[in-house]
Order: sequence, then structure tokens, then C-alpha cells
Amino acid sequence: MAKQIDNLKSGSDQWKTILAIVIVVAALALYYTNPLNFNSLTKVLVTLVWFLVAGGVFIKSSQGDRFQHFLKETRIELRKVVWPTREETFKTTGIIMIAVVIVAIFLWIVDAFFTWGVQSIASI
Repeated sequence: MAKQIDNLKSGSDQWKTILAIVIVVAALALYYTNPLNFNSLTKVLVTLVWFLVAGGVFIKSSQGDRFQHFLKETRIELRKVVWPTREETFKTTGIIMIAVVIVAIFLWIVDAFFTWGVQSIASI
């Protein structure tokens, strides 16, 4: 029964998501057509206001609820991440730089070999 109510809610709540999309499309259309001849700053500010309105409408929808739940779970997972120390970051960066230099020298030698080979074939 609860699942049916959730399905009914998401079906009847779908208009909010569609309205948010329509607002975004209308804001972009107004930005590019500029029927009121706004200057650039005003166009950007008006468009941002309409984006905020669309975001508010979207947050009130069931998909917006799911998105907020996803963001909360993401923050919880980010707290579980063990970030490297400054020293580990410097060591890892140094190792990567050394590896990049070694690969670059190897590719330079291979390129020089192929260039020599093509020139010797072309001179025959």
C-alpha cells in the first residue's frame, strides 16, 4: 500500500519536475532572444533568478527529495574518506613527475628511432 502511495505521489508530483525544466528552457530562450533589450549583466542576473526559481520548484518535487537524500548520503561517505597527508601528497606527486619524465624520454628515443628509420628508407 505504501508503495502505491509513493507511486501515486511521484506520478502526481511529476508536474513539478516538468515545470522546472520548462522554466529553465524559457530562461535560456529569454537570455538568447533578449526581447526586452537588457544589457549583459541584467540578462545574466535575470537568468540566474529564473534558474533559482526552477531549482526551488525541482527541490519540492519527489525527484528533488531523492536528490537531497543523495547529497546527504554523499556527505556521509565523504566523511569516511581517509585523505592523504601533505607529506604523502608531495611524495606521490614527485613519483608521478619522475615517471612522466622517464616515459617522455622513452617516447623521445622511440620517436628518434622511427624518424631515423623513415629517413633511411626515404633516402634509398
